Amino acid sequence: MYKINQSTKVQEGGSSSAIPVGINESCSLMNISKEITKDGSPYLCFLFNDANGNELKHMEFDVNPERVNPKPGESNDEAVKRRVNNMLVRIKHICTKFVDPDSFSIQGNNYDELCDSLVTFMGTKFQGIPVRLKVVYSWNDYCSLPNFCPFIETMDTNPTGLKINPKYDKMEKDSAEAQTEVASTNNADLPF
Repeated sequence: MYKINQSTKVQEGGSSSAIPVGINESCSLMNISKEITKDGSPYLCFLFNDANGNELKHMEFDVNPERVNPKPGESNDEAVKRRVNNMLVRIKHICTKFVDPDSFSIQGNNYDELCDSLVTFMGTKFQGIPVRLKVVYSWNDYCSLPNFCPFIETMDTNPTGLKINPKYDKMEKDSAEAQTEVASTNNADLPF
């Protein structure tokens, strides 16, 4: 049965927005956690906030060998190793902004154990350390961290090494590009 009455709570306002695309100053890593997908697979979740209270969740999932597309001349095993290495590099890139790179060493016999080791090792070491984040749009137009480093640095890094590269960094939603193209088309270009 469905029922709406005075006990049905509507939350209006107060919800956070995503950290916007671009180079964002004075962000904080609020939490690192191991989460579980609906199908029971573990993943890492890094929760960032900016100075305005906007949030960004960066998630790292285990590499599924069935969903890897090898590059030309690359075997499936090589492609899986490449994707796993890219994931581990991203995780290390984030964590070593909060701990000494020489002390950062985690391992696990599987991805679940790796997640547990990372969460335990990092604990709360990330608290109180402001960082600069490079945020781009993902393939499906969500604000996200890029797939390749660098995308995070401590605020005392001067000058910043984070750069926007229009060749690789998606800074506009696909729908915005389509709207711009339609708006700039004159009637003579239309087939009807």
